[in-house]
Amino acid sequence: MKSVKSIRRGPTEADEEATGGGGRTYTVPALEKSLDVIEFLAVQDQPVSQSGIAQSLGRSASELFRILTVLTRRGWITRLKDDNYQLSSRLFELAHGYPPNKRLIDVALPLMRGLAGDLLQSCHLSVADQGEVLVIIGVESPGRAGLFVRSGTRYEFASTASGRVMLALGYAEMLNGNATGKAERRPVPDDLAARLERIRTRGYEEVVGEWLDAVVDICWPVFNVRGEVAAVLAMPFLAVPALRQDVASAREQVRAVAEEISRAIGAGDYQRWLDEARQKGLSRQNPTASR
Repeated sequence: MKSVKSIRRGPTEADEEATGGGGRTYTVPALEKSLDVIEFLAVQDQPVSQSGIAQSLGRSASELFRILTVLTRRGWITRLKDDNYQLSSRLFELAHGYPPNKRLIDVALPLMRGLAGDLLQSCHLSVADQGEVLVIIGVESPGRAGLFVRSGTRYEFASTASGRVMLALGYAEMLNGNATGKAERRPVPDDLAARLERIRTRGYEEVVGEWLDAVVDICWPVFNVRGEVAAVLAMPFLAVPALRQDVASAREQVRAVAEEISRAIGAGDYQRWLDEARQKGLSRQNPTASR
């Protein structure tokens, strides 16, 4: 029997109730069911049958028949020859066409492909989204080995190298933000404060063997025209002799690409924004530092 992942379901028809602010929460049953189906299929590793979807969502198969039919017709889900269903690429396409990320993706993707090709290493680009770190581009190593992080993956800020760069250089207030709850769970380092201080001091994150031996996570910020951290460029550098690459060289090349992406989206002087972000971070940590 195939493994089926559970999700948190949205409110049902009985969930319409007063809120603390004096307003009311209203539901549209057909829309709620449709969103339940989409969110359910989004976390499945394999296609699922109509009965499997119904059972997992606590609905009857007949209740979901029209929902599945409409979602299939509109292209949100795909019905396979064996009558199982899976999520289509429509959500992915819409997300990548969304204006805040579209320009960033258009600029970064060819540069990241060049970086991956030069170093024979994978790399990925992440942004802050709904209180979590969201990977919006993942580029695989063209070599025979590499650690690939696919787009759409979510992480908690403090538990990843990219997230810590965001926290240290501009997103400290988001540490306790309203997250989606879909982020991959990883333990937060016991020395989080020291790591954030180190990032503010040198302007980037570099950590060895945090999740896998022989992997060095190298992360540099990408700035927008206002000097805000728009994204973080990360390379899970596989430090093995066969690749004939050294960490110091990779660190500089990742920085160079982060700077090029920043300039392309209007940031201007990369070093200026990096210095200002570091100083602001240090000032928040130690208010007397700016006096």
